[in-house]
Amino acid sequence: MGRDRYGWTLAVVAVSAFMVTLDNTVTNIALTTIRKHFDVGLSAVTWVTTSYILIFSCLMIAGGRLVDVYGVRRTYTIGMSAFTLASLGAGLSQELSHLIAFRVLQGAGASLALPATLVMVMNKRTDKQKSLGNLVFILTGTVASALGPAIGGLITDAFSWHWIFLINVVPGIVVIALGQLVLEGQTDNGPENVDLPAVLTSATLLFAITYGVHSGSNPKIGWTDPSVLAVFALALISLFSFILVEKWAPNPMINTEFFRNRVFSGAIAGQILWGMGFSGVLTYSGNFVQEVLGWSASQAGAVFIPPAVIIGLVTPVGFWLSTRFGPRIPISMGMVSMSCGLIAFSGLRQGDDFYDLLPGIVLVGVGSALTMPLGLYALKAVPESKTGVAGGLINVGREMAAALGIVVLGALLNAMENSAKAEGKTVVEAQEQGSSAALMLGAALVLIGAIITVSTLQRKSELAEVPAGTPQPSLDASSITSGSFPVIPDWWGTNRKAGIPSAWPPPPPYSPYEATSEEDRTWAGK
Repeated sequence: MGRDRYGWTLAVVAVSAFMVTLDNTVTNIALTTIRKHFDVGLSAVTWVTTSYILIFSCLMIAGGRLVDVYGVRRTYTIGMSAFTLASLGAGLSQELSHLIAFRVLQGAGASLALPATLVMVMNKRTDKQKSLGNLVFILTGTVASALGPAIGGLITDAFSWHWIFLINVVPGIVVIALGQLVLEGQTDNGPENVDLPAVLTSATLLFAITYGVHSGSNPKIGWTDPSVLAVFALALISLFSFILVEKWAPNPMINTEFFRNRVFSGAIAGQILWGMGFSGVLTYSGNFVQEVLGWSASQAGAVFIPPAVIIGLVTPVGFWLSTRFGPRIPISMGMVSMSCGLIAFSGLRQGDDFYDLLPGIVLVGVGSALTMPLGLYALKAVPESKTGVAGGLINVGREMAAALGIVVLGALLNAMENSAKAEGKTVVEAQEQGSSAALMLGAALVLIGAIITVSTLQRKSELAEVPAGTPQPSLDASSITSGSFPVIPDWWGTNRKAGIPSAWPPPPPYSPYEATSEEDRTWAGK
């Protein structure tokens, strides 16, 4: 593909990722205005935000699989069209129920469009194009997440809440039309069927987890509420059902070979642990700065600007370092830097000023920027034919990390606050003690992530430039029974029923999917 056409593809990726990610947070500030407009309670209006996140999260893996099966252009067009039409409907809604319904449709469309944008920058690209594409994808998503509340508040004050949705319509039409010109229409995977039982069970699983986490973390509901326990029970049933379905499926949506690959599994684990620490800091730092340090709301908001600037400036450096020296050391050092930044934040006390915050801001900003290439190297570890579903897994991991970080760090924060209050400490002292403990836990989680990434990510010697369009090994039947797992005879006929050749006689000596260098190949029979 020519340079000019790839540039237009990056424009589609940038605008689409910005719009889809923006709608995660753009309603936060506008909820008060929307609640007054419809004259409803806070618990009802929060579904304007929650409904989008729930559907977006639970359909992400299925969306990635649809990209792999039906191709980028078709899936992206359907997803972005649904997102744009739903934005128009949400902006014109006259009832809260209609608004929530259109937000659900928005989330469904986004779950198709976002995995497609990752495939656009990964499949049939050179390493340089992959790095540039991921840089664009990550930066636009990061900026959208950071600016979402500010943009929503500005539009609501200047015009009305309707326009936080209507602004998506014109850009949406433009990128859909542009996508028809620059995106490829076919897939190289050949005729495959969508694993509908896996789609349904995975969607139910992710919906139950996300809904349970959101409901359980609500102080008015709590973790022991029967409805929350029932939802988690549904998640457990869905998990076992999904495993059973995938075991018997002739064309499984998520092949277990993904998680046998040390690079992909290590990257996912590292991303989740990093995300838990990072999201917890973003969620609770505003309250800490205002309640403990005594800053105003505008001053607290200004604290987020320097790290955002640092991330924007240093992220390209992070990609260059990972390309130059391999991702293992730069990404792991980035996590260590972020862990040190959280520890620095945990030492803040009443009366500290911005200069006391500065070391932590720099460490967290630089560390976060250095970890940005993590998703790129996770995708490099899988065949191009599976990039869509792999990208869906990465995005789901990111969403789950955010939810778990808020819940886990928040639980410790509240427990430490209550313990301090029981000891007779003031409210501010209790908040200081709770915030410090939560930040230390976040630092520990990120440090564990660093240990995992330094043990699993690729070295420089394991990376090789792959020309754009070069066929890559796909997951074939033989690779399912080879690699680091022992070769097991098909005693129960499971492989035969799933259309997979028996494990005896043995498969080829190594799985091409796992091989990254000659010395790292795991030979069958050893």
